[in-house]
Amino acid sequence: MIRINTAVMGVDMLKINVKSVAILPIESFDTLLNNNVRISIMDILSKGPMTVTSLAQEMGMLKGVVHRHVKALEDFGWIRQLSDDEARAIGLSREANRIYYVPTAMVYLGFKLEANEHGMKIIIPTNYGAFIDVRGRKFIVLTPTFSNHDCKNSCPSHELCLDWIKRVGKQFHISIDYDDASRALMYLYTQLILKEFRINMVNNVIMLDSPRLNSIFIKHSNLAL
Repeated sequence: MIRINTAVMGVDMLKINVKSVAILPIESFDTLLNNNVRISIMDILSKGPMTVTSLAQEMGMLKGVVHRHVKALEDFGWIRQLSDDEARAIGLSREANRIYYVPTAMVYLGFKLEANEHGMKIIIPTNYGAFIDVRGRKFIVLTPTFSNHDCKNSCPSHELCLDWIKRVGKQFHISIDYDDASRALMYLYTQLILKEFRINMVNNVIMLDSPRLNSIFIKHSNLAL
């Protein structure tokens, strides 16, 4: 998972994740979309931190079943555990070692790798993405073949949102031709993030911490020639 973060501001669920982007492998989207329970968990967590027990109660499911899905979402980068400091800051009880989960980010993009003997490319498709609707506290995921929310026909604020999205796009010289607010917003987020990602890639060192490579380097340093 590639993570782009800015400083944490404030103490509620939204502000814990503010201006946070996770770029996940395309396979992570497949894992999410293959099971409606996982999409439901993401939607519930978009409203605020919850434990596995509270999720199970909300969904009317066995705790063990929900735990397996939560673990899969955590393993694939969709959600994370709140730290002790974060939980205390927003007044959540850590009684009985309660573990609270929240979405990893406000916006998610997908990436895939293309490699051959000459090199490797990281490709970030613009048609794979997900985000938390900060107005409705909903989790919206969009791929070439899937959408879990009909924004255009179900939201009374659709036209207002679409107008705002297009005005923001103009400010950043991004042309938006979509007539559906959710896809328009995902496109806006994607273009803005890619702009920032390019700047970060140019201006910052990319570090790779690999135990496997470290062990090879150590063995090399001890090699008697």
